[in-house]
Amino acid sequence: MKSIEIEVCKALPSKEELSGILSQYYDLAVRRMRNFGFDVPASAPQSAIAEFWANSDDYLPPDGCLAVARKSTGEIVGCGMMKRFDQHTGELKRLFVTIETRGTGTGKALIEARELAARNMGYKRLIADTLTPNVEMRNLYPKLGFVELDEPIKTTTYNEQPMLRPYMHYFAKDLCRSVA
Repeated sequence: MKSIEIEVCKALPSKEELSGILSQYYDLAVRRMRNFGFDVPASAPQSAIAEFWANSDDYLPPDGCLAVARKSTGEIVGCGMMKRFDQHTGELKRLFVTIETRGTGTGKALIEARELAARNMGYKRLIADTLTPNVEMRNLYPKLGFVELDEPIKTTTYNEQPMLRPYMHYFAKDLCRSVA
């Protein structure tokens, strides 16, 4: 979509605009989890946003990456983050695009921007996890060269949300083998 630009941030966008897109991301995640039968507290999205801000430096260089998608008006309509998992691995987090932006290639572009950043940081591998209800991500990752793993990876979500483990899917991409 020509009117969407991907920006790899050197610094955090304003708290107001980034919290706005994160709020939409977490609202969708909570709705999906509730539809899946989880009793998610109403405070969960705000708690998750507060947790992000408490650890936001993890998603900036030199070890992390925050990419946002902006309309020509400057409005953020998508985001994706990456943080260091270990010395050779980046962990993809919080990929989200607004409903009106879906189907435009914006999600793919946000993954590709973080993959390029990971390569430039010297990472050899990317990992990601997603929940069963997130069919969009479960379909997109394999199209971009990620392999779904049979065994869990102790990702951030795995460690911090053990109740979700039975519903998690894990993906990995070897960055040494392919160049996008």
